[in-house]
Amino acid sequence: MCRLLPPEIGCVVGSDVAKSAHVVCAREAPSGTVRLKSTPIPATAAGHAQWLEWLGEWGAPAPLLIGRESTGSRWEPLDDALCQAGYAVVLLNPHQTASWASRLGLRAKTDGIDAHTLARGLLARGLLAGWARARTVPDELVQALRTLTRTRRDLVHSQRAARQRRHDELVTVFPELIGHLPARADLGAPAVLRRVTVYSSAQALAQVPRDDLGRVLEEASAGRWGHPHAPALQHLAQHSAASTRAVAARAVAARAVAARAVVVRTLAQHRLDRQARIADLEAALAEVLRTDPPSQHLQAPGLGPTWTATIRAQVGDGQRVQRVDPLGAYAGLKPRTHESGRFAGQRRLSKRGPGALRHALYLATLVAGRFRPQWRARYQRLLDPGRAKQEALTILSRKRLTVISSLLRTGASYDPTCLSPAPLARQA
Repeated sequence: MCRLLPPEIGCVVGSDVAKSAHVVCAREAPSGTVRLKSTPIPATAAGHAQWLEWLGEWGAPAPLLIGRESTGSRWEPLDDALCQAGYAVVLLNPHQTASWASRLGLRAKTDGIDAHTLARGLLARGLLAGWARARTVPDELVQALRTLTRTRRDLVHSQRAARQRRHDELVTVFPELIGHLPARADLGAPAVLRRVTVYSSAQALAQVPRDDLGRVLEEASAGRWGHPHAPALQHLAQHSAASTRAVAARAVAARAVAARAVVVRTLAQHRLDRQARIADLEAALAEVLRTDPPSQHLQAPGLGPTWTATIRAQVGDGQRVQRVDPLGAYAGLKPRTHESGRFAGQRRLSKRGPGALRHALYLATLVAGRFRPQWRARYQRLLDPGRAKQEALTILSRKRLTVISSLLRTGASYDPTCLSPAPLARQA
Protein backbone atom coordinates (compact mmCIF):
# COMPACT_ATOMS: atom_id res chain seq x y z
CA MET A 1 0.00 0.00 0.00
CA CYS A 2 1.36 3.45 -0.91
CA ARG A 3 2.23 5.80 1.91
CA LEU A 4 2.28 9.57 1.57
CA LEU A 5 4.56 11.83 3.57
CA PRO A 6 3.96 11.60 7.34
CA PRO A 7 1.84 14.50 8.64
CA GLU A 8 4.70 15.77 10.81
CA ILE A 9 6.84 16.59 7.75
CA GLY A 10 6.42 20.32 7.11
CA CYS A 11 9.17 20.93 4.57
CA VAL A 12 11.08 18.92 1.99
CA VAL A 13 14.49 19.92 0.65
CA GLY A 14 16.12 18.72 -2.56
CA SER A 15 19.90 18.91 -2.86
CA ASP A 16 21.88 18.58 -6.08
CA VAL A 17 25.49 17.91 -5.10
CA ALA A 18 28.32 19.20 -7.27
CA LYS A 19 32.06 19.72 -7.05
CA SER A 20 32.32 23.42 -6.20
CA ALA A 21 28.75 24.26 -5.14
CA HIS A 22 25.56 22.50 -4.06
CA VAL A 23 22.12 23.66 -5.16
CA VAL A 24 19.26 23.66 -2.64
CA CYS A 25 15.52 23.87 -3.24
CA ALA A 26 12.89 23.76 -0.45
CA ARG A 27 9.12 23.36 -0.64
CA GLU A 28 6.46 23.33 2.05
CA ALA A 29 4.52 20.16 2.69
CA PRO A 30 1.90 19.24 1.79
CA SER A 31 0.98 22.43 -0.13
CA GLY A 32 4.12 22.46 -2.31
CA THR A 33 4.67 26.20 -1.90
CA VAL A 34 8.25 27.15 -2.71
CA ARG A 35 10.06 28.12 0.45
CA LEU A 36 13.46 28.52 -1.18
CA LYS A 37 13.95 28.54 -4.92
CA SER A 38 16.97 26.70 -6.31
CA THR A 39 19.94 28.45 -4.71
CA PRO A 40 23.63 27.48 -4.93
CA ILE A 41 25.79 27.33 -1.83
CA PRO A 42 29.59 26.84 -1.83
CA ALA A 43 30.85 23.33 -1.09
CA THR A 44 32.81 24.66 1.86
CA ALA A 45 32.44 24.78 5.62
CA ALA A 46 31.00 28.29 5.30
CA GLY A 47 28.46 27.09 2.75
CA HIS A 48 27.42 24.19 4.98
CA ALA A 49 27.02 26.60 7.89
CA GLN A 50 24.80 28.83 5.75
CA TRP A 51 22.61 25.88 4.85
CA LEU A 52 22.30 24.81 8.50
CA GLU A 53 21.31 28.40 9.34
CA TRP A 54 18.52 28.29 6.75
CA LEU A 55 17.32 24.94 8.05
CA GLY A 56 17.30 26.33 11.59
CA GLU A 57 15.06 29.19 10.45
CA TRP A 58 12.61 26.73 8.89
CA GLY A 59 12.11 24.73 12.06
CA ALA A 60 13.36 21.83 14.14
CA PRO A 61 15.08 18.89 12.42
CA ALA A 62 12.14 16.51 12.86
CA PRO A 63 9.67 18.24 10.45
CA LEU A 64 12.34 18.58 7.71
CA LEU A 65 13.10 15.90 5.12
CA ILE A 66 16.22 16.28 2.95
CA GLY A 67 16.88 14.19 -0.15
CA ARG A 68 19.95 13.77 -2.33
CA GLU A 69 21.08 11.39 -5.06
CA SER A 70 23.40 8.56 -4.09
CA THR A 71 26.11 9.28 -6.65
CA GLY A 72 29.84 9.89 -6.34
CA SER A 73 31.55 10.90 -3.11
CA ARG A 74 31.13 14.69 -3.14
CA TRP A 75 28.16 14.44 -0.84
CA GLU A 76 30.12 13.08 2.13
CA PRO A 77 31.15 16.35 3.88
CA LEU A 78 27.68 17.86 3.49
CA ASP A 79 25.96 14.64 4.52
CA ASP A 80 28.06 14.45 7.68
CA ALA A 81 27.26 18.07 8.59
CA LEU A 82 23.50 17.55 8.14
CA CYS A 83 23.30 14.23 9.98
CA GLN A 84 25.43 15.46 12.88
CA ALA A 85 22.95 18.33 13.23
CA GLY A 86 20.11 15.80 13.52
CA TYR A 87 18.43 16.20 10.13
CA ALA A 88 16.86 13.28 8.27
CA VAL A 89 18.58 12.58 4.94
CA VAL A 90 17.29 10.05 2.41
CA LEU A 91 19.10 8.62 -0.59
CA LEU A 92 17.40 8.89 -3.97
CA ASN A 93 18.08 6.42 -6.75
CA PRO A 94 19.41 8.34 -9.80
CA HIS A 95 17.39 6.12 -12.16
CA GLN A 96 14.22 7.01 -10.29
CA THR A 97 14.96 10.74 -10.12
CA ALA A 98 15.60 10.70 -13.87
CA SER A 99 12.11 9.23 -14.32
CA TRP A 100 10.72 12.03 -12.13
CA ALA A 101 12.14 14.59 -14.54
CA SER A 102 10.72 12.65 -17.47
CA ARG A 103 7.25 12.57 -15.92
CA LEU A 104 7.41 16.30 -15.31
CA GLY A 105 8.16 16.80 -19.00
CA LEU A 106 11.50 18.49 -18.34
CA ARG A 107 13.80 18.70 -21.32
CA ALA A 108 16.50 21.01 -19.96
CA LYS A 109 18.94 19.82 -17.29
CA THR A 110 20.68 22.20 -14.91
CA ASP A 111 21.69 21.97 -11.27
CA GLY A 112 18.80 24.23 -10.33
CA ILE A 113 16.27 22.13 -12.24
CA ASP A 114 17.68 18.95 -10.69
CA ALA A 115 17.33 20.33 -7.14
CA HIS A 116 13.78 21.48 -7.91
CA THR A 117 12.94 18.03 -9.31
CA LEU A 118 14.28 16.28 -6.19
CA ALA A 119 12.16 18.51 -3.95
CA ARG A 120 9.00 17.89 -6.00
CA GLY A 121 9.70 14.17 -6.11
CA LEU A 122 10.13 14.00 -2.35
CA LEU A 123 6.92 15.94 -1.88
CA ALA A 124 4.87 13.68 -4.13
CA ARG A 125 6.54 10.28 -3.68
CA GLY A 126 9.30 10.71 -1.16
CA LEU A 127 8.39 7.81 1.12
CA LEU A 128 6.76 5.48 -1.34
CA ALA A 129 8.20 2.01 -1.19
CA GLY A 130 11.18 1.73 -3.50
CA TRP A 131 11.51 5.46 -4.19
CA ALA A 132 13.58 6.56 -1.24
CA ARG A 133 15.32 4.88 1.64
CA ALA A 134 16.87 5.88 4.91
CA ARG A 135 20.47 7.05 5.02
CA THR A 136 22.76 4.01 4.71
CA VAL A 137 26.28 5.39 4.62
CA PRO A 138 28.86 2.59 5.05
CA ASP A 139 31.37 2.75 7.86
CA GLU A 140 34.85 4.14 7.38
CA LEU A 141 36.46 0.73 6.83
CA VAL A 142 34.08 -0.19 4.02
CA GLN A 143 34.61 3.19 2.39
CA ALA A 144 38.37 2.68 2.64
CA LEU A 145 38.02 -0.71 0.93
CA ARG A 146 35.91 0.87 -1.81
CA THR A 147 38.52 3.53 -2.44
CA LEU A 148 41.40 1.04 -2.48
CA THR A 149 39.67 -1.49 -4.75
CA ARG A 150 38.42 1.21 -7.12
CA THR A 151 41.88 2.74 -7.43
CA ARG A 152 43.48 -0.66 -8.02
CA ARG A 153 40.88 -1.48 -10.66
CA ASP A 154 41.55 1.82 -12.47
CA LEU A 155 45.30 1.16 -12.50
CA VAL A 156 44.81 -2.37 -13.83
CA HIS A 157 42.56 -1.12 -16.63
CA SER A 158 45.07 1.55 -17.60
CA GLN A 159 47.80 -1.11 -17.63
CA ARG A 160 45.88 -3.16 -20.16
CA ALA A 161 45.54 -0.21 -22.52
CA ALA A 162 49.22 0.68 -22.11
CA ARG A 163 50.22 -2.95 -22.77
CA GLN A 164 48.53 -2.94 -26.17
CA ARG A 165 50.14 0.40 -27.03
CA ARG A 166 53.56 -0.93 -25.99
CA HIS A 167 53.03 -4.04 -28.12
CA ASP A 168 52.15 -1.91 -31.16
CA GLU A 169 55.19 0.34 -30.77
CA LEU A 170 57.56 -2.57 -30.16
CA VAL A 171 56.57 -4.08 -33.49
CA THR A 172 58.23 -1.15 -35.28
CA VAL A 173 61.53 -1.18 -33.36
CA PHE A 174 62.07 -4.90 -32.60
CA PRO A 175 59.23 -7.11 -33.97
CA GLU A 176 61.09 -10.40 -33.39
CA LEU A 177 61.35 -9.87 -29.63
CA ILE A 178 57.66 -10.66 -29.09
CA GLY A 179 58.13 -14.25 -30.26
CA HIS A 180 61.49 -14.73 -28.54
CA LEU A 181 60.61 -14.13 -24.90
CA PRO A 182 61.88 -16.57 -22.26
CA ALA A 183 59.64 -19.34 -20.99
CA ARG A 184 56.71 -18.21 -18.82
CA ALA A 185 57.33 -14.54 -19.61
CA ASP A 186 55.41 -11.94 -21.60
CA LEU A 187 55.75 -8.25 -22.38
CA GLY A 188 54.43 -7.40 -18.94
CA ALA A 189 57.05 -9.41 -17.04
CA PRO A 190 59.19 -7.08 -14.90
CA ALA A 191 62.41 -8.60 -16.26
CA VAL A 192 61.34 -7.92 -19.86
CA LEU A 193 60.25 -4.39 -18.97
CA ARG A 194 63.56 -3.62 -17.27
CA ARG A 195 65.48 -4.85 -20.29
CA VAL A 196 63.34 -2.74 -22.62
CA THR A 197 64.02 0.37 -20.54
CA VAL A 198 67.77 -0.14 -21.18
CA TYR A 199 67.70 -1.41 -24.79
CA SER A 200 64.40 -0.31 -26.32
CA SER A 201 65.16 -1.08 -29.98
CA ALA A 202 66.86 -3.77 -32.06
CA GLN A 203 69.41 -1.22 -33.25
CA ALA A 204 70.51 -0.39 -29.70
CA LEU A 205 70.65 -4.04 -28.67
CA ALA A 206 72.61 -5.11 -31.77
CA GLN A 207 75.44 -2.64 -31.08
CA VAL A 208 75.95 -3.21 -27.35
CA PRO A 209 78.90 -5.36 -26.21
CA ARG A 210 77.81 -8.90 -25.48
CA ASP A 211 79.21 -8.89 -21.94
CA ASP A 212 77.26 -5.73 -21.13
CA LEU A 213 74.10 -7.29 -22.55
CA GLY A 214 74.55 -10.41 -20.43
CA ARG A 215 75.06 -8.30 -17.31
CA VAL A 216 71.91 -6.26 -18.01
CA LEU A 217 69.89 -9.42 -18.61
CA GLU A 218 71.10 -10.90 -15.34
CA GLU A 219 70.37 -7.74 -13.33
CA ALA A 220 66.97 -7.17 -14.95
CA SER A 221 65.79 -10.73 -14.34
CA ALA A 222 67.29 -11.21 -10.89
CA GLY A 223 69.45 -14.07 -12.18
CA ARG A 224 66.87 -15.93 -14.28
CA TRP A 225 68.61 -14.95 -17.53
CA GLY A 226 72.16 -13.90 -18.14
CA HIS A 227 75.24 -14.35 -20.35
CA PRO A 228 74.09 -17.68 -21.94
CA HIS A 229 71.03 -15.92 -23.38
CA ALA A 230 72.88 -12.87 -24.73
CA PRO A 231 74.27 -14.37 -28.00
CA ALA A 232 70.89 -15.58 -29.31
CA LEU A 233 69.16 -12.32 -28.40
CA GLN A 234 71.85 -10.17 -30.01
CA HIS A 235 71.88 -12.31 -33.14
CA LEU A 236 68.14 -11.82 -33.38
CA ALA A 237 68.56 -8.04 -33.04
CA GLN A 238 71.31 -7.89 -35.65
CA HIS A 239 69.08 -9.62 -38.20
CA SER A 240 65.87 -7.84 -37.22
CA ALA A 241 63.76 -6.26 -39.93
CA ALA A 242 63.65 -3.05 -37.92
CA SER A 243 67.43 -3.15 -37.42
CA THR A 244 67.99 -3.60 -41.17
CA ARG A 245 65.93 -0.54 -42.00
CA ALA A 246 67.69 1.53 -39.39
CA VAL A 247 71.19 0.60 -40.58
CA ALA A 248 70.37 1.14 -44.25
CA ALA A 249 68.69 4.46 -43.60
CA ARG A 250 70.47 7.69 -42.94
CA ALA A 251 70.11 10.33 -40.27
CA VAL A 252 66.37 11.05 -40.62
CA ALA A 253 65.30 7.41 -40.40
CA ALA A 254 67.70 6.77 -37.53
CA ARG A 255 66.22 9.65 -35.57
CA ALA A 256 62.72 8.31 -36.25
CA VAL A 257 63.67 4.88 -34.89
CA ALA A 258 65.29 6.50 -31.86
CA ALA A 259 62.11 8.51 -31.22
CA ARG A 260 59.99 5.37 -31.34
CA ALA A 261 62.43 3.68 -28.97
CA VAL A 262 61.86 6.50 -26.50
CA VAL A 263 58.13 5.75 -26.64
CA VAL A 264 58.74 2.04 -25.97
CA ARG A 265 61.08 2.87 -23.08
CA THR A 266 58.58 5.32 -21.60
CA LEU A 267 55.73 2.82 -21.79
CA ALA A 268 57.88 0.14 -20.16
CA GLN A 269 58.82 2.49 -17.33
CA HIS A 270 55.16 3.43 -16.97
CA ARG A 271 54.21 -0.25 -16.61
CA LEU A 272 56.89 -0.86 -14.01
CA ASP A 273 55.72 2.14 -12.00
CA ARG A 274 52.09 1.02 -12.20
CA GLN A 275 53.04 -2.46 -11.04
CA ALA A 276 54.75 -0.95 -7.99
CA ARG A 277 51.70 1.21 -7.23
CA ILE A 278 49.35 -1.76 -7.58
CA ALA A 279 51.56 -3.76 -5.21
CA ASP A 280 51.29 -0.91 -2.67
CA LEU A 281 47.50 -0.93 -2.96
CA GLU A 282 47.33 -4.71 -2.57
CA ALA A 283 49.50 -4.51 0.53
CA ALA A 284 47.14 -1.88 1.97
CA LEU A 285 44.15 -4.09 1.13
CA ALA A 286 45.74 -7.07 2.85
CA GLU A 287 46.38 -4.98 5.97
CA VAL A 288 42.77 -3.76 6.10
CA LEU A 289 41.43 -7.29 5.61
CA ARG A 290 43.72 -8.61 8.33
CA THR A 291 42.19 -6.20 10.86
CA ASP A 292 38.58 -6.62 9.67
CA PRO A 293 36.79 -9.53 11.43
CA PRO A 294 33.89 -9.79 8.90
CA SER A 295 36.38 -10.27 6.08
CA GLN A 296 37.85 -13.24 7.91
CA HIS A 297 34.50 -15.04 7.51
CA LEU A 298 34.71 -14.79 3.71
CA GLN A 299 37.36 -17.49 3.37
CA ALA A 300 35.29 -19.26 0.73
CA PRO A 301 36.60 -21.16 -2.32
CA GLY A 302 37.83 -18.94 -5.13
CA LEU A 303 38.01 -15.78 -3.03
CA GLY A 304 41.49 -14.30 -2.90
CA PRO A 305 42.33 -11.06 -1.07
CA THR A 306 41.42 -8.80 -4.01
CA TRP A 307 38.01 -10.36 -4.64
CA THR A 308 37.31 -10.57 -0.90
CA ALA A 309 38.02 -6.86 -0.52
CA THR A 310 35.87 -6.00 -3.56
CA ILE A 311 32.88 -8.00 -2.31
CA ARG A 312 33.23 -6.70 1.24
CA ALA A 313 33.40 -3.13 -0.09
CA GLN A 314 30.21 -3.51 -2.13
CA VAL A 315 28.09 -5.69 0.17
CA GLY A 316 29.18 -4.06 3.43
CA ASP A 317 28.05 -5.92 6.53
CA GLY A 318 25.22 -7.76 4.74
CA GLN A 319 22.52 -6.01 6.77
CA ARG A 320 21.38 -3.59 4.09
CA VAL A 321 19.61 -6.21 1.94
CA GLN A 322 18.43 -9.37 3.69
CA ARG A 323 16.31 -11.08 1.04
CA VAL A 324 17.41 -13.12 -1.96
CA ASP A 325 15.62 -11.30 -4.77
CA PRO A 326 16.56 -7.71 -3.81
CA LEU A 327 20.12 -8.87 -3.17
CA GLY A 328 20.42 -10.33 -6.66
CA ALA A 329 18.85 -7.19 -8.13
CA TYR A 330 21.35 -5.00 -6.26
CA ALA A 331 24.21 -6.95 -7.83
CA GLY A 332 22.62 -6.76 -11.30
CA LEU A 333 22.30 -10.55 -11.46
CA LYS A 334 18.53 -10.68 -11.89
CA PRO A 335 17.05 -11.19 -15.38
CA ARG A 336 15.26 -8.27 -16.99
CA THR A 337 12.08 -9.19 -18.85
CA HIS A 338 11.11 -7.42 -22.08
CA GLU A 339 7.59 -8.34 -23.17
CA SER A 340 4.75 -6.48 -24.86
CA GLY A 341 1.55 -8.08 -26.16
CA ARG A 342 2.52 -11.15 -28.13
CA PHE A 343 6.14 -10.10 -28.27
CA ALA A 344 8.41 -11.88 -25.82
CA GLY A 345 11.97 -10.65 -25.90
CA GLN A 346 15.01 -12.36 -24.48
CA ARG A 347 15.57 -12.29 -20.74
CA ARG A 348 18.91 -10.64 -20.04
CA LEU A 349 20.71 -9.67 -16.88
CA SER A 350 19.88 -6.16 -15.75
CA LYS A 351 23.56 -5.37 -14.94
CA ARG A 352 22.44 -2.30 -13.01
CA GLY A 353 24.39 -3.02 -9.87
CA PRO A 354 28.09 -2.52 -9.16
CA GLY A 355 30.06 -3.98 -12.06
CA ALA A 356 33.04 -4.69 -9.81
CA LEU A 357 30.84 -6.89 -7.59
CA ARG A 358 29.56 -8.94 -10.53
CA HIS A 359 33.09 -9.34 -11.89
CA ALA A 360 34.45 -10.54 -8.54
CA LEU A 361 31.56 -12.97 -8.02
CA TYR A 362 31.88 -14.36 -11.55
CA LEU A 363 35.63 -15.01 -11.34
CA ALA A 364 35.37 -16.49 -7.85
CA THR A 365 32.54 -18.77 -9.04
CA LEU A 366 34.53 -19.78 -12.11
CA VAL A 367 37.49 -20.83 -9.96
CA ALA A 368 35.32 -22.66 -7.42
CA GLY A 369 33.38 -24.44 -10.17
CA ARG A 370 36.61 -25.85 -11.58
CA PHE A 371 38.57 -26.78 -8.48
CA ARG A 372 36.17 -27.22 -5.52
CA PRO A 373 34.16 -30.49 -5.39
CA GLN A 374 30.95 -29.03 -3.88
CA TRP A 375 30.76 -26.15 -6.34
CA ARG A 376 31.88 -28.33 -9.26
CA ALA A 377 29.09 -30.82 -8.51
CA ARG A 378 26.48 -28.08 -8.34
CA TYR A 379 27.82 -26.56 -11.56
CA GLN A 380 27.52 -29.91 -13.30
CA ARG A 381 23.94 -30.35 -12.05
CA LEU A 382 23.06 -27.07 -13.70
CA LEU A 383 24.71 -28.11 -16.97
CA ASP A 384 23.06 -31.55 -17.13
CA PRO A 385 19.56 -30.29 -18.12
CA GLY A 386 21.17 -28.40 -21.02
CA ARG A 387 21.82 -24.97 -19.56
CA ALA A 388 24.54 -22.88 -21.17
CA LYS A 389 27.77 -22.47 -19.20
CA GLN A 390 27.24 -18.71 -18.89
CA GLU A 391 23.76 -19.20 -17.44
CA ALA A 392 25.01 -21.81 -14.98
CA LEU A 393 27.82 -19.53 -13.80
CA THR A 394 25.34 -16.68 -13.34
CA ILE A 395 23.06 -18.86 -11.21
CA LEU A 396 26.03 -19.96 -9.09
CA SER A 397 27.16 -16.34 -8.76
CA ARG A 398 23.77 -15.44 -7.27
CA LYS A 399 24.04 -18.43 -4.96
CA ARG A 400 27.53 -17.39 -3.90
CA LEU A 401 26.29 -13.86 -3.17
CA THR A 402 23.60 -15.18 -0.82
CA VAL A 403 26.19 -17.33 0.96
CA ILE A 404 28.55 -14.37 1.36
CA SER A 405 25.80 -12.09 2.61
CA SER A 406 24.73 -14.71 5.13
CA LEU A 407 28.31 -15.15 6.38
CA LEU A 408 28.63 -11.38 6.86
CA ARG A 409 25.30 -11.06 8.66
CA THR A 410 25.66 -14.03 10.97
CA GLY A 411 29.43 -14.04 11.53
CA ALA A 412 29.52 -17.76 10.74
CA SER A 413 32.45 -19.47 9.03
CA TYR A 414 32.20 -21.05 5.61
CA ASP A 415 31.10 -24.67 5.70
CA PRO A 416 32.12 -26.56 2.51
CA THR A 417 29.44 -29.21 3.12
CA CYS A 418 26.62 -26.66 3.01
CA LEU A 419 26.42 -24.12 0.21
CA SER A 420 24.15 -21.79 2.17
CA PRO A 421 24.97 -21.76 5.93
CA ALA A 422 21.99 -19.54 6.73
CA PRO A 423 19.69 -19.15 3.71
CA LEU A 424 18.13 -15.75 3.18
CA ALA A 425 14.35 -15.52 3.21
CA ARG A 426 12.69 -15.37 -0.18
CA GLN A 427 10.14 -12.75 -1.08
CA ALA A 428 6.55 -13.87 -0.96
